[in-house]
Amino acid sequence: MLLTLKQQFKNTPVTISIFVLTVLVFFAEFLIGRGQTDNGSLLVAFGAKWGPYIKVYDQYWRLVTPLFLHAGVMHILTNMLTLWFIGPIAEETFGSRKFLGLYLFGGIVGNIMSYLFAPLTVSVGASSALFGMFGGLILYAVQFKHDSRIRAQGTMMGLFVVLNLMSGFFSTGIDMWGHIGGLIGGMMFAVMFGFYGRSGKYPMAWRLTMGVVTVLILALALIAKGGVS
Repeated sequence: MLLTLKQQFKNTPVTISIFVLTVLVFFAEFLIGRGQTDNGSLLVAFGAKWGPYIKVYDQYWRLVTPLFLHAGVMHILTNMLTLWFIGPIAEETFGSRKFLGLYLFGGIVGNIMSYLFAPLTVSVGASSALFGMFGGLILYAVQFKHDSRIRAQGTMMGLFVVLNLMSGFFSTGIDMWGHIGGLIGGMMFAVMFGFYGRSGKYPMAWRLTMGVVTVLILALALIAKGGVS
């Protein structure tokens, strides 16, 4: 396992760094919470997205920290397996620096959407960032659909996203706003910054439009103060 991590780190340093950091944070949750990692109070103390604290105390860092927190073993297991297998594909597609931006941007946009439309929900997990990853990869497949391998990969990503969103609508305890926001955020990032070695792929007008939308989303998060009716 250690040798595998070392080799993977050489190829995809950002993916492995996020993976290790997230697992370490979960161990801290487990130890401090005495195994009760799905305890709402514990998660809020660790930095979960909790609208009232963002609204009243301006704790906007809670739009970032939930990406590294998880509620339960199955929660982190499914998310980290997804990161382990899909992260390297995204990091190769975007390059390490852009991949880090994609992961954080998608995650933050997802958490902003969750804050705006579900402010009273305690929300944690890398899912919004992972959906951002999928959003970026789907746009990559659309751009290079003439490549059969990339097109097939994009089709599988799209199917995975659709099935996950559909199952989420019929399940409890899933932050759908975070997932949808993350997907949108990932697509926005891909339009604005492009892919590895292909930063100018999209027209400048598209890129500027996404930049304006980003500013509006951030402004809405500041102005709305936790809730859009």
